[in-house]
Amino acid sequence: MDYLKILHEDSNLAADFDALFDFFWLNEPTERDEIEGKCTFSMDGKAFARDGAGGEYHQLEDGSIGYMSSEGECGRIAESIDDLIHLLVYSICWHDYSDSSQYKDISTLDTYANERHNQITSYTDMDKWEYVVKVLGMPSETNVAAVLQKFYDAANREPLYQGFYHEEDGSITPYEGLFF
Repeated sequence: MDYLKILHEDSNLAADFDALFDFFWLNEPTERDEIEGKCTFSMDGKAFARDGAGGEYHQLEDGSIGYMSSEGECGRIAESIDDLIHLLVYSICWHDYSDSSQYKDISTLDTYANERHNQITSYTDMDKWEYVVKVLGMPSETNVAAVLQKFYDAANREPLYQGFYHEEDGSITPYEGLFF
């Protein structure tokens, strides 16, 4: 499904999407924020969306999706735009699913996914969420653990997507990964 096209053609839907998922689509791909030339990346890519905290979503040269936070985290989060949309929609606050210890087996991940999902949906406007899901033509239910496993696998796939900050003294500090 061409989710980008649907969101670009419906500004109200795009506004609801941004409000729910803190995800603002840029009108066109742009250069990544390289922090005035002080940041480099392990793969070429373009910024195509931002979040309210200053983070950027990057479409990488291999078609996968990377993310760079304003707090010094960087990594791949999805293998495609479709996988990204599924991550945003079904995990709602994907940042809250970054505890790598919860990905050790499917049972642990399933429990973690359900607990976090129930907590997040308790304070999310689920009527707006259902509207967005319906307009995008997505099922209202899915296996959140499977979506999260794809996120984890993308983040750990080689070559890793990494950011590097070039310090004033000439040293280079790698950004943190997305999982802790």
